[in-house]
Amino acid sequence: MTKKMAEHPLAAQEGNRITLTGHFDVSVILEDVRPLGANGAAGYECRVRLPDGTLEEAVISPDEVAAILGPGEMEVSRPADAERLRLLVESARIRLAYAYDRQFAVSLSGIRTLPHQIEAVYMKMLPQPRLRFLLADDPGAGKTIMAGLLIKELKLREAIDRCLILVPAPLTIQWQDELLRFFNEPFQIVHSANDQQQLLNLWERESLVISSIDYAKRDDVRERVWQQRWDLVIIDEAHKCSAYTKSSAGRDDEVDRTKRYQLAERLSEQCDNLLLLTATPHHGDDDRFAHFIRLLDRDLFPEPHRFSEAAGRVRREVLQLGYDSPWSLRRLKEDLKDMSGRRLFPDRHVQTVSFNLGPEEYTIYKAVTAYINEYLPQATGRRKNSVALARTVFQRRLASSTHAIYESLRRRQKKLKDLLRELESLSPSQRSRRLAQLQGRLTDTEQDEDDLDETARDGLIDEATTAAELDQLRVELAELAELVARVGRVRENGRDSKLVALRECVQRSEFDELKDGRGKLLVFTEHRDTLDYLREHFEAWGYSTCQIHGGMNPRERKRAQEDFRTSSQICVATEAAGEGINLQFCRLMINYDLPWNPTRLEQRLGRIHRIGQTRDVYAFNFVATSSEDGQPVIEGRILERLLSKLERMRDALGDRVFDVVGEVLSLNKINLPDMLREVAYEPKRLDDYLDMIDRIDPDLLGRYEEATGIALARGHVDFSAFAQANLEAEERRLMPRYVQSHFLSAAKAVGLRVEERADGLWRVEHVLSDLRSERLSAVRRLGAPAAGYRKLTFYKEHLEQDQHLDAVLLGPGHPLYAAVDEKLNELLVDIVGKAAVYVDSMTSAPYRLHFYEISVRGRTTKDEPSTIHAELTAVREELGKHVAEAERFELVPADILIDLPAHPHPPETLSEFDYGPVSDYVKTTLQMDRRRDAQSERSRYADVARDYLQQSFHARVRAAQDRVMRLRARKQKESGVALALQRAEQDLTDLERTQRERLSGIKRLRLARHGPVNHVASCLVLPPDTAIDQFPELAEEQDVGLKRRVELAAEDIVVAYEESRNRECQRVGHEKIGFDIRSLAHPDPQTGYRDEVDGVRRIEVKGRKQGQPIRLTKNEWYTAQQLGDTYWLYVVWDPLDNPDATPIMIRNPARCLDYAKKEVVVARYYDVPANAVEQAALGQREDMA
Repeated sequence: MTKKMAEHPLAAQEGNRITLTGHFDVSVILEDVRPLGANGAAGYECRVRLPDGTLEEAVISPDEVAAILGPGEMEVSRPADAERLRLLVESARIRLAYAYDRQFAVSLSGIRTLPHQIEAVYMKMLPQPRLRFLLADDPGAGKTIMAGLLIKELKLREAIDRCLILVPAPLTIQWQDELLRFFNEPFQIVHSANDQQQLLNLWERESLVISSIDYAKRDDVRERVWQQRWDLVIIDEAHKCSAYTKSSAGRDDEVDRTKRYQLAERLSEQCDNLLLLTATPHHGDDDRFAHFIRLLDRDLFPEPHRFSEAAGRVRREVLQLGYDSPWSLRRLKEDLKDMSGRRLFPDRHVQTVSFNLGPEEYTIYKAVTAYINEYLPQATGRRKNSVALARTVFQRRLASSTHAIYESLRRRQKKLKDLLRELESLSPSQRSRRLAQLQGRLTDTEQDEDDLDETARDGLIDEATTAAELDQLRVELAELAELVARVGRVRENGRDSKLVALRECVQRSEFDELKDGRGKLLVFTEHRDTLDYLREHFEAWGYSTCQIHGGMNPRERKRAQEDFRTSSQICVATEAAGEGINLQFCRLMINYDLPWNPTRLEQRLGRIHRIGQTRDVYAFNFVATSSEDGQPVIEGRILERLLSKLERMRDALGDRVFDVVGEVLSLNKINLPDMLREVAYEPKRLDDYLDMIDRIDPDLLGRYEEATGIALARGHVDFSAFAQANLEAEERRLMPRYVQSHFLSAAKAVGLRVEERADGLWRVEHVLSDLRSERLSAVRRLGAPAAGYRKLTFYKEHLEQDQHLDAVLLGPGHPLYAAVDEKLNELLVDIVGKAAVYVDSMTSAPYRLHFYEISVRGRTTKDEPSTIHAELTAVREELGKHVAEAERFELVPADILIDLPAHPHPPETLSEFDYGPVSDYVKTTLQMDRRRDAQSERSRYADVARDYLQQSFHARVRAAQDRVMRLRARKQKESGVALALQRAEQDLTDLERTQRERLSGIKRLRLARHGPVNHVASCLVLPPDTAIDQFPELAEEQDVGLKRRVELAAEDIVVAYEESRNRECQRVGHEKIGFDIRSLAHPDPQTGYRDEVDGVRRIEVKGRKQGQPIRLTKNEWYTAQQLGDTYWLYVVWDPLDNPDATPIMIRNPARCLDYAKKEVVVARYYDVPANAVEQAALGQREDMA
């Protein structure tokens, strides 16, 4: 830098804001300069940054250089408008708020976060310079919430623009709904209906996309997915992206990758950031898990089919990093607690309700089973999957209710009649093709029944057939007609044993709260026909009901959910309610039909046994096991034995048994759907299958997780560290009060009319067309604001109130806020870099304030530039010849202007400001510290990644070298080896090149350098005696020294008082965060947690003469509004004369003194009469007594 400054005169101006008259009509930041000719004799080529962030170039002459430099200082002829400049600074502060409010997305989201969620996003994922992360928490931990927070934070930092989320098909709407409702992120669902009908490529046009992974993996779709640049890819239920090692005699092992895996693998290679979500990362299969974890980084984790030992070692060591792993995090339910240290999940009690089928019912059961075995027998080849799924759907509907199987058989009868007529009209060749098409109807072998929606399942059993000729179809139709008639008679006249068992169940004592109207009951069935049947009977028994099923759109489901919460006693639901619907206000559940996928039991229970449930949960599983004379119901016997085994397994696994039942079955080589299908076809194998269930060993799970390192991957939330971090985060939040104040002022400045409603919320009847124009980068990035908004709020608490469920949470990241803010900055561009004049009642001498936007830059592994950190900083400059250089500058909070009133009569001209020393101070203090912190954090990641990459590459390169050496030795003795040797040598060369590239990329992650230091604005701040005529209220503030002594004496009295009550006091007034003392109750010695009600007091101390009004600055009042009941006002009368005074204490002064406050607008503070303070304190003491 020294050499560069010596080379040309403009070097010292780099990073500063300058005016290039005749080149640009706004001031610009000089980014880089290149002299033209000898020492710039011909001029200078300048690269500059405009206020909107774009880079431009200009060539200037030597004469223009002299005009820019002037006498060495920048002259400001007239002061800028102070209120406009305040808006400019506050806009920059909120835009870069994530540097100050470290949990900014939490404030901007309609959610109440929990410690483990904050930890995962803010302590684990966001710090990663290159995110490749597996989040494998137990079900119900809120993985969607954590993903949404991550997306919101990365977008606020402008680190991502394009995000792709791949999920199971039934979850697409849930993800879209929650991301919009909680995070205001408008994701577009891409599916066959809209993707195939668009002229434009939706994958390219939309920047926020959700899609079913089974749609995206299709051959005709995935190429369009891969062609796009995705900044962040999130895959939910990621364990379904599976691959496994395929061994063949005499050949090297190969990898068999599902199409889901191929899609994920390619996206992992291409995207900048990857997040895999699953509650079941391994499924008890070590080989599949080894391939699955390679999706994070195929170079970090060696190929298990080639380097089994090395792959296992690296995988174990990485997982055993546990909480310190930069690639994974896993927390179990028993480890999760709320802010007060209470368990998040109450106990759950699961009971099996067994019943017997009556004679007629059992006859129907045997007849339908025989029909299934005859006309949908076990198949092989391309028919295997479709026939197996059709058998499953039939068997489950048979178990559901006589009504369901009757309707299914009747619909199948009609479909087959229509099919017969269609086939009779075709030629023989056409007929054969049509029958072949029906036999292989479901061609996606990766899907199981749970991946299909209700319409697809209906189509499966309506049309699936193994008939190869017309006569076979006619024979089936004849038998089907007789079966439909038999089932119909039983349905009309027979006794429904299952329904009787249901009626008896709801009469039990556990359901007393349901009977008297206090409780809620969720009933799951597999089928719409049974749903209708159950609702009819529940209502006949006197209960009010609602329903949720797959045929309802998101709005209808939400309405039904709200109906259940507020009025209906019973909700009857199909599997559509098993995912993505939160019903924690209900604690009673009946599984009228049992799913064959055991993890579905946990998903259903997770609808009510989830975060927010405060009472024990009861679930009842219905299963028919026998006829009245003891004949077995084959499927029921197996399900009952499994439920009984799960209950016994609780001794070993606790409540976790329901979360890991899928893994336990897999480790014990049990495939439940296959078992249930096969036993129906071969009943004689029932005893063998029952024995297999009895022999299930739950300890296999623990041994497997220990051996693979998964057990050590478990993380425990550091609640003590979290509690301190959370205290500071609460105190630094800008939402809602600061953001609301700024937006309303900004809206007024840009001409947008925002009206307050009678209920305290806001409305915008008409959004200006200019704010919806594609000209704005905010519109191009976030989408256009709506034409109007009926109900806006800045308080996320409003979204939890029934009357405000339709409100929109407004803040940074919302299209309307972003458009208004961008338009505001366009209007304020003329005062960027200018100075205004303010008054400070706490100073006796003038000083200056300077606001700078600083950044730290880095490089990605792909050697692309990136911004690691950016923030707005404020510097106070002391004036006067006798100020020591070391005391000249001081960093102060960037919100300092909130409390400074504009000077009513500023001087017409300001003295020259020399910004060079201020800029140098910022660069050598704050920016250097931020660069050091960023580099240290990135280096920790880089060191860990480098060590394990080197281990992985060492094993792979050594194996490749050995192969080359063996082939070279064979080449001397055998012919035909040359081609294999050539391929092996090329593989080795490619691997060594990849090793060099990856390690170089990791090395680049360690880089962190100073970015530009951009001057935003400056201020001249004058003492109150310069404005007494205009601000008579400030007259008493003139003796600044006396005022400060009074405040310190009052603080000493308050600290002594709090410590006498066994509380810990932290003086924080110097941090300028809106209060003076943080008073903490000592943690409970047994739990380690502070009292929930009064664990922390944020105390603003006021020392005043008896009877004087209490003066609260705007910042103090806003902070009191933000912190609510934890904010206290302590008033000490005459503290210098009365050191033993007892403070007058008012909790939540923003609420209880709001009626009495008087706002002094021009002076930017609030006065509260002394008698109002006394009355409020007295009233609170009486309430506590």
